[in-house]
Amino acid sequence: MSARATVGILLALAAPAAAQHTRNVIFLTVDGVRQQELFEGADPILLEAGDKSGIEDERALRERFWRDTTEKRREALLPFFWTELAPAGIVMRSTISNPHRNSYPGYSELLTGRVVSEITGNIDLQNPAQTVLEIVRRELDLGPLAVAAVTSWGHFPFIVESQPGTIFVNAGVRDVPTAFANREIERWNRLQHRMPSPWDSVRYNAVTLGIASELLELYQPRLLFIALDETDEWAHSRRYDRTLQAIRSFDDALRALWAKVQALPAYRGRTTLVVTTDHGRGLTTEEWTSHGEGIDGAENTWIAILGPDTPASGSVDTPAENRQVAATLLSLLGLEPALLGREAGASIPLARRAQ
Repeated sequence: MSARATVGILLALAAPAAAQHTRNVIFLTVDGVRQQELFEGADPILLEAGDKSGIEDERALRERFWRDTTEKRREALLPFFWTELAPAGIVMRSTISNPHRNSYPGYSELLTGRVVSEITGNIDLQNPAQTVLEIVRRELDLGPLAVAAVTSWGHFPFIVESQPGTIFVNAGVRDVPTAFANREIERWNRLQHRMPSPWDSVRYNAVTLGIASELLELYQPRLLFIALDETDEWAHSRRYDRTLQAIRSFDDALRALWAKVQALPAYRGRTTLVVTTDHGRGLTTEEWTSHGEGIDGAENTWIAILGPDTPASGSVDTPAENRQVAATLLSLLGLEPALLGREAGASIPLARRAQ
C-alpha cells in the first residue's frame, strides 16, 4: 500500500466516525482456500507437479487460468473478487490463532472470536462458547429467521450455536423444513438427494447457495452466514484442477450474491459482505492437500470486506487475525464487541467512507 493510502486511512480513523450505514451483514466462508491462490492465482509449482497435483488436462487448465503476471493470474481465477470487490472494499492477509488448523477449530474461532480449548478437531461436540450469531439474535431481539446459517458441510449444527435451536441452521444434506420453504427451496430440497456429492457429509455448494439466495429474499435476515466447502474437499482429493475450478465457482457465487443484494431494496446500500476462510493449506507439492498441526502455511488465511462502511482500499499490507471477525460483525451491526468476552479479538478498524 502506498504511503498516501496509509496516511489516508490513518486520518480517517482519527476523524469523528460518520453515521453507520450497514444494517445487514452477509458472512461467507469458503473452506481451505490458500493465500497463494487468492493473491497470486494458479500456482505454477502445482501446475507442473504431475501426479502430485492430479491434473487431468494441464493444457486446458493453463488456457483457462494461466497468465504471465500475478495480477492477471488472480484476475483470471477470481475476476469478480479482484476487479469489483477488492477495488471497492478491503482485502487483508490474516492468520488463525488456534494450533489445530482444522475446520471446526477454525470456524469456531471465526464465530466466537477466540480459541475454544475444548475444540481440538472436527469432533461431535456442541460449541461450548456462544457465537456471534447467537449474540446478534439475542441483543437485537430478532425473529427465528433473522439470523440464519446455510452451509455445505453437515457438521455446522455443532459449530454455529452453543444452544441448539437458537438460530435457523440448514447444513449438509438436510432439507429446509416445509414451514420455511417456498417452491424453489422445495426444489433444492429434492435436488440435493438426487445429485449426491462424492463426500458423505457435504452437499454441493450450488444447493447451499440456492437455498441461501431464496432465504435472503423471503426472510431478509439481518445476519446471514453461508459456508461453502468444495474447495477443501477437492484439495484433499489431490485434484488441483478441480480445486481451481471450485475457487472460480466461488467467485461466480460472490458475483451473483452481490447482484442479489443490489436488487433487493432492503439490502441495497445497507449491506456489508464479509468473506474469509477457516484455515490455509500446506505450501509444498506434498502438503498442499493438507492442513492441521505441523503443516506449515495452514495458519495463513485472508479476509475481505465490502460495504457502505468499508474503505475502498483494495489489498492492504495491514495484517489481521481470524479471531477479529466476530467482533467486526458485531461492530458492523451496531453492537459492542465486548459482548464476546474479554478473550475475543478486537474488531478490525475499518475507516468509514465520507458521505
